[in-house]
Amino acid sequence: MSEKSKVAIVKGRMPPDRTEIDRMVREAVNLTGGLKGKIKRGDHVAIKPNLFAPYPPPISVDRRVIASMVTMAREAGAGRVTVIEGVSVGTLMKRVRPSMTTCGMSRGFKTSEVMRILGITKAVEEAGGEVMGVEDAEKVEVNVNGGMALHRVNYPKVVLDADYFINMPAMKTHTMTMVTLSIKNLQGLLDERGRYYSHRDDLQQHMVDISKIRKPDLVLLDGLLGMEGMGAGEGGTAVEMGVIMASTDTVAMDSIASMCMGIDNPLVVSTTRLAGHDGLGTSNPFLIEVVGETIASVRKQFLLPATYTLPIDSLVTGLYPNIDIYIGGACSACWLMAALAEGLLAKVPQRVSLIVGVDPKIPPQLKTDLAHTFFLGECALATGGDLLELRNAMQLAGYDRFLAGCPPYEQSLVKLEDILIGMGYLKPDELVEKAAKHREEFFNYYRKYDPTWEPEYETP
Repeated sequence: MSEKSKVAIVKGRMPPDRTEIDRMVREAVNLTGGLKGKIKRGDHVAIKPNLFAPYPPPISVDRRVIASMVTMAREAGAGRVTVIEGVSVGTLMKRVRPSMTTCGMSRGFKTSEVMRILGITKAVEEAGGEVMGVEDAEKVEVNVNGGMALHRVNYPKVVLDADYFINMPAMKTHTMTMVTLSIKNLQGLLDERGRYYSHRDDLQQHMVDISKIRKPDLVLLDGLLGMEGMGAGEGGTAVEMGVIMASTDTVAMDSIASMCMGIDNPLVVSTTRLAGHDGLGTSNPFLIEVVGETIASVRKQFLLPATYTLPIDSLVTGLYPNIDIYIGGACSACWLMAALAEGLLAKVPQRVSLIVGVDPKIPPQLKTDLAHTFFLGECALATGGDLLELRNAMQLAGYDRFLAGCPPYEQSLVKLEDILIGMGYLKPDELVEKAAKHREEFFNYYRKYDPTWEPEYETP
């Protein structure tokens, strides 16, 4: 009979200092077999943390957890340790910088800048490692053997060539995948194009397929501060968990971690279920050995995203008195993007029409003029008949209200914001003030949790 997959749970005092975090990391790794004999002298170790955006925990992994793992790898004999990450598509192209420049509003943060702002670069280098952004890394085209939704990608050569690979996720909920743990964390290794095209209705399988390129040798989960609600970014709320978890089985880790988050049946998490189905690890919690703390001793009931607790139409239709939405034959990704688009269109004082999906039915005469009619997604833009005539009329009149993409993701929301700014319904300083408010909120929260932390602010 084969040995059960093992997941270690270590609980510590809160808030933890550097010494306590180092103790927890070491104990969790050692409970899963340690690094002795697994990392040989001179080996190259690659570590992939979750650094979602330019905000500290709970949005990103704690720099002290990363530094402890780098130190352990070096002590085990590693000659080189590379911490590599690619921040979210939204961070790269949409997130507004919380200051106006001489050129006006500025968007986007590179991964290297996020690492510096959060103190990751300094912590890793002091521990004897190096940092690298996926945008700056050499990539090779690889075939995804056994890929169901993902077949060929550009992948960082430094991870493919590494002798030992450590996946380091955070413990968070997510509006599109319910949770974001170790399986989803590998999304950040794809280039910008690969990350963008994953946000469709085949998102779950796509995420699972990434693990088929290079399976992690070890997963170390930062559960010191979790995130619940509308994560994994600014919409979520911190949850003090005080745990570090470790496993050599990515799927088993996600199964047990979701149970620690209050999800009684971890197989309702699609990435966990599909990864188990594809033979990438053990998804059935009854076949997993939990060592250290028990699930019951650390479990907290996380508030799941509204996208998983409410009917999707309740988040989209009949919400705003100024918005008529015509939606038909749309996938779940477009329903979610429609909800985000409506949040912006709600600022418009006039009546607005939003058209979404493969075959939305519209009346012979809309209640809105051409300037206040918007198309969202490739399916709506590809529909013929009356909608084709409507699009032609809008183009002839010079109204570009076409939010393209499959999915119509961050780039469409950027375009919509720009349109509303041009129409005078939104001001750039509103977006800057909102970004500054988010920064202040998360920075101040984390400073109380870790008084030794001070961010390295970006230059305008």
